Amino acid sequence: MLVRTPALVISKLKYGEADIIARIFSRELGMHSYMVKGVLKSRKGKLRIAQFQPLTQVMLESDHKNKGSLEYLKNLQVDYPYETIDRDIYKSSIIMFFSEILTQLLNEQPADEELFDYLQNAFKYLDQADHISNFSIKVLLDLTAYFGFQPQGELSGAYFNLIDGNFDNDGLQPHHSTDIEASLLKAFIGMNFDKVEQIKMNREERSRLLNLLIDYFQIHLHAFKRPSSLDILKQLFDR
Repeated sequence: MLVRTPALVISKLKYGEADIIARIFSRELGMHSYMVKGVLKSRKGKLRIAQFQPLTQVMLESDHKNKGSLEYLKNLQVDYPYETIDRDIYKSSIIMFFSEILTQLLNEQPADEELFDYLQNAFKYLDQADHISNFSIKVLLDLTAYFGFQPQGELSGAYFNLIDGNFDNDGLQPHHSTDIEASLLKAFIGMNFDKVEQIKMNREERSRLLNLLIDYFQIHLHAFKRPSSLDILKQLFDR
C-alpha cells in the first residue's frame, strides 16, 4: 500500500555502521519503525541524516506492508523547516525532552489525526515563539487529554489528587499536590498557547509543577519512565 502522509520523526537509533531505525508518527499511519539504509555514510542519496532529527516535520512516502515488521521509506522530505529550533539551545533541549516523552507515549499508537495535528501545531508554535518558559508544562497537560487521564471535575478544590485526577480538599492525603501547585495547574487548564506565558511563575514553581505532571504520567501510565532530559529542561526555566 503506497502512502504519502505528513509525519513527525520521533526518534532514531543507529543500526550498524551506516543505517538507522527511525521511529516516525504519521497522520495516516500512526507510529511505525522504518529501516533507513546507508543514511549515515551516504553523501549522494536522497535521504540525509538531517531529515531524521527529533520532531522534524516531514512528508513521508512509503510502500507499507503492515506485517508488524520494519517498514521502508520510498521518500521523505522536510515539510516544515524550523527557523529557530536548530540554532536555539533552549528550544532544542525542549525538543529532546518531548522526543523522550513521545517515544514512550506513542510506542504502539495507531493513526490519530487530532493528536497528530495538535503536535504539529505545538512544535510550529515553539519554533515561532519568543517566550517559551511555560511551553513544556502546557503541552504535558494537553497530552493528558489525548491519553485519557486529563484533570476532571470542578476546580473548586484546593489540592490536586493525582490518583483520581481531580481537585479536592484532602491535601494531607498521599498523592496530592500542594495548594500552590494546584493553583498553578488550574491556571493552565483551558489556556491557549498565545496566552500561556501570561502565567507568572518563578523557577522553583515551574520545576515543582513539571515534577508533579511527570509523577501524574507515571501514576496513570504504568510503563512511563522519568525522562533523562528532565534535569536539563529544568535548568532552562529562567528563559
